[in-house]
Amino acid sequence: MRRRTFSALILALLWCAGCGVLPGTGSAPASTPTSAPAPSAAAAQPSAVPSPSAAASPVAAASPTTAATAAAQPTAAANVVYVGNTDGEGVFIRKTPVMDDKIRAYADGTALTLIGDDVDGDGQHWKHVRTPDGLEGYVPAQYTTSTPS
Repeated sequence: MRRRTFSALILALLWCAGCGVLPGTGSAPASTPTSAPAPSAAAAQPSAVPSPSAAASPVAAASPTTAATAAAQPTAAANVVYVGNTDGEGVFIRKTPVMDDKIRAYADGTALTLIGDDVDGDGQHWKHVRTPDGLEGYVPAQYTTSTPS
């Protein structure tokens, strides 16, 4: 019986956290955290009366949207360009600023971190970039945009 009551209480707290109303307040919280710390070992252990932060913490930490957004967004937006203007074909990252020096292709919308100065070569203007998987090389500037497509 105690386990069923505990489970019902956890479900009620999770539902309330999802709708933005905290139990006992009757109103939405003043601010909504954008991310939560990973749950501690103490928060993972059930207690007789769970605290709202212990119940809400695993929900926020388990949110795939929060984790995916944080991982996908580079830290300095000014140092990022995106693959674009390729009509859906994607673009090859080159080892050097030479058209025939292809390494790997990346799809439109891929975030590329700028790691060096732009250069001119082989009839193109090139951006020196690092891909999300760590590959460093050059991409023709005409196939980059300032916003994801």
